[in-house]
Amino acid sequence: MEALLRGDRTAAREAASRYVAATGAIRAAVIADLLQPAQHEIGELWYRGQIGVAEEHRATAIVEAVLEGLAPTPSSDPVAPGSRCLLATVGTEQHRLGLRALALILEDDGWSVDNMSSPLPLPELLRHARRERPHVVCLSAAYLPSLRDIQLAVAALKAERLRVVVGGPAFIRVPLLWKRIGADAHAGDGRIATVLMRRLLRA
Repeated sequence: MEALLRGDRTAAREAASRYVAATGAIRAAVIADLLQPAQHEIGELWYRGQIGVAEEHRATAIVEAVLEGLAPTPSSDPVAPGSRCLLATVGTEQHRLGLRALALILEDDGWSVDNMSSPLPLPELLRHARRERPHVVCLSAAYLPSLRDIQLAVAALKAERLRVVVGGPAFIRVPLLWKRIGADAHAGDGRIATVLMRRLLRA
């Protein structure tokens, strides 16, 4: 947190390296135990007006740089070959870092990951999902001034008999929100997502 608030990319990378050296942590643990909590707190500071958008964007860029520097740690017990997932945001949601982190964790777990690089209009999301038929669709939201877009997306995907997992700060702030919008599950971090998604594969 101190490194992120100072805008010190070198110190942030060194903190992550020390954590790996001290714990032998796999990439999923570094993301879930170190990077995600720090990034979440940065977002909350911005949400409460305690830092500006420039500081929030700078911190996000540093976390992204640290994230991309983490070495892959493939699972010794990966999911079945051909297990596919789609990661996306809908509506006006612009926060993508969480999905990028999740993509790395899922790749280590053996998933074939289709991570959309920008928010998709609902018709495009449905068209893509119908064509690719992923086993699980993961939708992320940082802030939800309106539930309309994500609620419609979940309903439409479920109508296609697709499994939907949701995550992101918006669902952490309101723990039962995922049920209100009809998702199959809510994952508080990437490690939880892998467990839930494996269960949905077997369901």
